[in-house]
Amino acid sequence: MGKDGKLSLKTRTAAKAPVAAPWQVLVVDDDEQVHAMTRVLLRDFSFDGRGFEMLSAHSAAEGAAQLKAHPDIPVALLDVVMESPDAGLQLVRHIRETLGNTHIRIILRTGQPGEAPERDVVLTHDINDYKSKSELTAQKLFTALVGAIRAWRDISTIGRLNEELSGLNASLEDKVASRTAELEDSLDALARARDRAELALTRESEAKQELRQFLSMVSHEFRTPLAIIDSAAQMLMMRAEKADSAALPRLETIRGAVHRLVDLIATCLADEQLESGRIVLQERALDLGALLSAALAHHRAATPGRDLELTMGEVAPVWGDPGMLSLVFNNLVGNALKYSETGPVEISARPDHGGIAVDVRDYGIGIPEDDAPRVFERFFRAANTNNIAGSGIGLHMVRQIVELHGGSIAVDSQLGRGTTITVRLRRAPRHKEKA
Repeated sequence: MGKDGKLSLKTRTAAKAPVAAPWQVLVVDDDEQVHAMTRVLLRDFSFDGRGFEMLSAHSAAEGAAQLKAHPDIPVALLDVVMESPDAGLQLVRHIRETLGNTHIRIILRTGQPGEAPERDVVLTHDINDYKSKSELTAQKLFTALVGAIRAWRDISTIGRLNEELSGLNASLEDKVASRTAELEDSLDALARARDRAELALTRESEAKQELRQFLSMVSHEFRTPLAIIDSAAQMLMMRAEKADSAALPRLETIRGAVHRLVDLIATCLADEQLESGRIVLQERALDLGALLSAALAHHRAATPGRDLELTMGEVAPVWGDPGMLSLVFNNLVGNALKYSETGPVEISARPDHGGIAVDVRDYGIGIPEDDAPRVFERFFRAANTNNIAGSGIGLHMVRQIVELHGGSIAVDSQLGRGTTITVRLRRAPRHKEKA
């Protein structure tokens, strides 16, 4: 009901599917009756849901104009004899050669077959069918048109797919060219990176060689002065014991500093030689007790007053290089003393799964839990050692020497409660234990 009290009707228009465009058929004939008859016949034809639409031309010239205006006409019905006896045939050549239209299906219709014999026309002209007007009934016309349209549709589809394929090929070629250019750029970048890496390796090798030369120079140039300083300190200590005992602590400090410097030089040299692979072990059966006692004696002289304890169980000789293993235990005992200002440093040796284990234990600052896995890395120092002098190469060297001997090393530490370093070594072969 509307506002004015009258009934209002709403018309609903159902959406209709778009109607497909009819098939276009070009009729080129100078006889108007042919056009009229064909138009009547086409009115009742339908194929694939589409009707037929006729385009008229009364001469070859008009037919050419229609084709120029409508290049997608699928089929043309051409008369042969129009403004000239071969006007239709000339139009065929114009369509195929001048217009380059190879898709349109051409059906020749002639009322005078003698003017253009079928065999000759089919062999010399690019047509698709030849019909006499007298035999072209409604059914035959329909059959001819449907066959022609099917052929045109297939040819058009093939042409479209070929164009798409050509486009894809062109796109693919562009992508290949682009990718090739990218790969060439990448190869150039890799070549430059390789050159830089080779240069860096060369410089690193040169730097290592310079470091070896420097360490060798330090070893030779510093050892003699340090030995002289140590000897002089010992003589002064002998005199001080008789005349001035108050100077003894200072002289002990001097000797301790000398020993630490000598140990540092030895550690640096050994670490560099291990890194370069220039060390050849001179392995033999070793009395572990004597080896550990020598290390303790060395550190008792350098740090008098510290408590160094050695506990030896029944252990067999170990198999190793005496000089290298001396470096190992000297370094471990030195670390234990350095990182524990008070309390004893305990060294113990025991049999361990067919080998020998040596524990070096202190009661010092310990190692933070996050740092413990990295203590054997070269130049690494734990976060709580900033105020304690050190190079960060001692434990790295120790691990290398131990592993070079076929052994292993482990750390067990509690922050603020101390650290235990355990070295496991091979037992000497039984037939060489007495050698």
